[in-house]
Amino acid sequence: MWVPLAVLAVLAVIGGLVGIGPAFRGVTGSEHPGGRLHIVNWLNPIIWNPVTREFNAPEGAHDAGHEAAPVAETAAAPAEGAAHGEAGASVYGDTGFNLAHSVESSTHSELGTEWIFIIISLVVAAIGILLGFLFYVWRPALAGIWAQRLRPLYVASYNKYWVDEFYGWAVTRRTMDAARAVYAFDSKLVDGIVNGLAALTRLFSRITGGVDKYFVDGLVNTIAAFIARLMSPLFRAAQTGFTQNYALVMVLGLMVAVVLFFVRDIF
Repeated sequence: MWVPLAVLAVLAVIGGLVGIGPAFRGVTGSEHPGGRLHIVNWLNPIIWNPVTREFNAPEGAHDAGHEAAPVAETAAAPAEGAAHGEAGASVYGDTGFNLAHSVESSTHSELGTEWIFIIISLVVAAIGILLGFLFYVWRPALAGIWAQRLRPLYVASYNKYWVDEFYGWAVTRRTMDAARAVYAFDSKLVDGIVNGLAALTRLFSRITGGVDKYFVDGLVNTIAAFIARLMSPLFRAAQTGFTQNYALVMVLGLMVAVVLFFVRDIF
């Protein structure tokens, strides 16, 4: 774990310089030093400026906006204040409780408010560092003593406030239950319908095959056999192999053709 902690430590020391605030304007000579590298200037393209009423305010526009804001709000402040029951209204509208605004309204100084929060942050960090040094370097036995005294808090912290367990119960297991339900629905209902239709199709094919084989083919074969039995003696009688018989049949056929051709003239 020391590698990510070392990275976070470095960023904690120098990362804040990217967004160094107006409290150090006397040292840097600019309210937002660093040009485009400063986070305020870097985020300008996506931040709406209610004073200038535009995105992507150029560098220095923030300062100009601060200077122009009182003039622009002079006429609007009484009306807005009367409507909201306040002495003045924020250009961002009603954002609810804001600790920084509350402190600034008490100190009447933006610079003083920023220094108050800087000092609070440093004090909290110093207290954490001192406690860590006390419990794990100077008096290591105190860690076990206070762990017993604050047993519920220690157990909660040791178990990471059971976030992983809650996530596993609320998300992972519920997702698995949903997957099982979907699998059961697919295997029992959807596959059941498909397999049932397949079985019904096979049944119809067997019935159709049986009807075709035993009824249609049987009927056709019976008719064919009957015709063969009826006509074969006649054909065999006609196929005598004697030239005289063939000539007689030809003459009889010619006579029938002549009669049919001249039947109208005859009658």
